[in-house]
Amino acid sequence: MLLITGIGGCGKTQLMLRFMKENKSKFTYQFFIDGSSEDRIRADIIGNVRALGREHAQKGFEDCLLFLSDPRDGRSLLLYDNVDDPDIDLSSLLPRGNSCSVAITSRNCTLGYLEPQAHLQLDVMSIDEAAELLLRGLNLPAPITDRNPNDIIKLAETLGCLPLALQQACAYMRQTKCSPEQYLERLSTSREELLGRAIKLQINMQSVSTYAAFETSFVKLPTYSQQILRLLSHFHWSGFPLELVKTAAQYQFLDFEWTTLERDSDFYIGKRLLEEVFLHNGEWKVTKLDDMIVSLENYSLVTTVHGVDTLLLQVHPLLHEWVRTYALDDQPNYQSAAIFLLALGARNEYTAATQYLASHVTHMSPLWDNLHVDNSIAFGFIL
Repeated sequence: MLLITGIGGCGKTQLMLRFMKENKSKFTYQFFIDGSSEDRIRADIIGNVRALGREHAQKGFEDCLLFLSDPRDGRSLLLYDNVDDPDIDLSSLLPRGNSCSVAITSRNCTLGYLEPQAHLQLDVMSIDEAAELLLRGLNLPAPITDRNPNDIIKLAETLGCLPLALQQACAYMRQTKCSPEQYLERLSTSREELLGRAIKLQINMQSVSTYAAFETSFVKLPTYSQQILRLLSHFHWSGFPLELVKTAAQYQFLDFEWTTLERDSDFYIGKRLLEEVFLHNGEWKVTKLDDMIVSLENYSLVTTVHGVDTLLLQVHPLLHEWVRTYALDDQPNYQSAAIFLLALGARNEYTAATQYLASHVTHMSPLWDNLHVDNSIAFGFIL
């Protein structure tokens, strides 16, 4: 068994389809299974087996699994694609024995616990890999060192080296005959339109887009996990210290070092939202925060890395931007909450979060001129 997990759009399905194409001669049968639900898995397995001939026309699901498990019928490869629902009992839907190879793609990284030694966790591409993909996609055979690399590199960086976004860019540039420089200009004014355009990666597959891949994961999250992701979208996309939340929540989001003037309405809006997201019946429980982060990691929407005495969260920059524009009606509330939470990190005593806050203050620099004086003082103290 092989399990491939990663953020939507990182190339999990494409990697397996290429493997299936290059190794077709090694398998008697190759089946592509829609893993979005238990019903779809059962229907696709039955449909694929029955399509092999009239002698299989009456087989039920269990009969099909037995057939695929029988080495006398040849070696099979089954790709269970997009098995994202954590409630699916996958073990009951797999053939037994060694005559059938199984590959599973999923945004849910916890599936890797089924077979840790066979778990491939895909990340985004390196800059060099992303640039090479763009060159190949645009039919530019010369090595990147033999041409002006600036626009190619900048485009790869702007798209966060996410394979699906890079393929979208290639498709658009081929169709419109625009250059990487011109595509970058279009991104600056029409990003939502460009990254929302669906492309077809395989003839027999549905069209997909970067933003649709993000939304597919986002809507499956519990409400509180959606809320924390929306809050994170107002900080810098990398290096958010979880200790900031823990310290602020332990004091019920009240222990502010500086209060010089009466607080404005944004203060109460932000505080109320933080309480709604992080407190349970008015009480702080770190286990609730743990559940939020696990939920986000399950769909590969955040990555946790170890900092000094605190975990740091990272969000892919394209996902980070998409979340911030997902629901515009109440985004000012999340902005107010983010400003207030960051200001609560300005403390006289050193905390595990302290050294990681300056980049987030700098990220909010477009807001500096309109900050409440207490938040301005707090931001200045952090810097």
